[in-house]
Amino acid sequence: MTDAEYEALAARLTDPDTELPAPHNVLGGRVAEAAGRKFMLSEYGSQEALDAALRTAGRPRLESTPKGASPTVRGRIAEADRAAFDQLIEQTGKKESELVREAVHLLLEQHELAS
Repeated sequence: MTDAEYEALAARLTDPDTELPAPHNVLGGRVAEAAGRKFMLSEYGSQEALDAALRTAGRPRLESTPKGASPTVRGRIAEADRAAFDQLIEQTGKKESELVREAVHLLLEQHELAS
């Protein structure tokens, strides 16, 4: 799909005046549950693989340690810095969290606390 086709599709799908097609073949209740399970089993290949995938749901850890949330850092910044940061996000295409991790690592390197 080209960028132009994607933009046209996004515009059409987010336009509140665009009529949605009538639903068809909608499943509900136990029938939907059974269809969903059948689909998941076909994607994962076995009940064991599906169980393993469901146990590891959520965001992946940043480190190789087995369980628990990764440490979080929070802070406030000036509005001008936030505007510049938003511009950097747009320019680089990186996620906010990725840039924050990169910035913290550069600061630790500058103070010779990280390699």
